[in-house]
Amino acid sequence: MKRVVVESGLHDSAIRPQTLLSEFRRLSIEDAKSFFSDPKELVEVACPACDSDQCHEAFQKEGFHFQECEECKSVYVSPRPSKVALAHYYQESHATQYRVEHFQRETAEARRKYLLRALSNWLGRIVDEKGNAQSRTFVDMGSNSSVLFDEIQRLGLFDSSYAVNPLPGLDVELAKIGVTISQGGVSGAGAISALHQLENQFSPFDMVKAAGDMLAINGLFFFTTRTISGFDLQMLWDKAPYIFVPEHLNLLSVEGIDRLVHRAGLNIIELSTPGQLDLELTAQARKADPSIELPHFIEYLIEQRDELAHNDFQAYLQKHRLSSHVRVAAYRPEGIDA
Repeated sequence: MKRVVVESGLHDSAIRPQTLLSEFRRLSIEDAKSFFSDPKELVEVACPACDSDQCHEAFQKEGFHFQECEECKSVYVSPRPSKVALAHYYQESHATQYRVEHFQRETAEARRKYLLRALSNWLGRIVDEKGNAQSRTFVDMGSNSSVLFDEIQRLGLFDSSYAVNPLPGLDVELAKIGVTISQGGVSGAGAISALHQLENQFSPFDMVKAAGDMLAINGLFFFTTRTISGFDLQMLWDKAPYIFVPEHLNLLSVEGIDRLVHRAGLNIIELSTPGQLDLELTAQARKADPSIELPHFIEYLIEQRDELAHNDFQAYLQKHRLSSHVRVAAYRPEGIDA
C-alpha cells in the first residue's frame, strides 16, 4: 500500500479556529447529555473495526466509556447511543445546526485551500489511473458542505453528483450547483467519498459495506477519518480536548481500518496518514493544560527545537503511518454482490 508525505503549510487555526471549535465542542457535549441521558438506551458493541469482543476500558470522557480492542488496538465507545438515537441527534441537535451554519461556512475557504482541493486532486488522480471510466457518477456520504462538490466538479470526471444523507440545512446550496440529494443511495457509482464520517457512525462496517454496494465494479471508495494510531492521540489519550461524543465514537487503529475495509469486501489501494498537525495539536493541548504529562523527549522537541525539526518529525510520522489523520482509497473488485 502507498505511503504519502505532505507539507502545505497547514496550521490548526486555519481550519479549526479556537472560538468555533470551543463552541461546537460545548454544544456537542451539552446535546449529548440531553439526547443520550438514559444509560438503559445505550448499546454494547464489539470492536467496530475487527469485530472482536475482547476489550478493556481505555478511558472515560464526559460519562462515556471508551474501550480498547485487544486484537487490533482500536478505541471505541461502548455502550453507545443506538443508530436511531444518533440519527435523531444529527437531525435535531444544536451542535449540528451550529456545524452547518457557522463552523463549516466560516471555514469553507480555508478548508478548500488547505484540504479539499488537494483531496479532490488526489481522488481525481486515482480515478484517472485506476477507476472505472464508464461510470461517471460521484457520491459523497454524509455531506456537510458544498465546497467538496465544487472541487470535484472542477475535475470534469463526472456527469452527475449525489449527496447521500447530507446534514440538514444544505438543500438549497447543493441544489444550486446541481447536486442531487438522496436519503437512500445510488447504484453504479464511479467514486464515493466519506470525509470524517466513520468516527461518528454507529457501525463503520455498515457504512463501508453500503459504499461498496453503491459502487460499480472497480469503482472507488475514498474516506478520511481520525485514527488512534496517530501520534497526538497516543500522546494525549483521554486528555485530547478535541475528542468527544458523538463526534468520535470510533477511533480505529491503522490495523483496524485495514481489517474493516477487507471485511466489507473492498480492496485497498492506499492507506496513508498524511496529517500535518500531530505535533502542533500536542503542543497546543499541553499549553492549555499544564497537567498533561508528556515524555521528556517530546517536551524537549516541542520547546527547544525549531520549525525545521518539527516539520521533519511530522514527515516521519506521515511516512510511517503514525499521524492521526488517515485517508484510504479502496475499490470494489469483481465477484462482490451488491
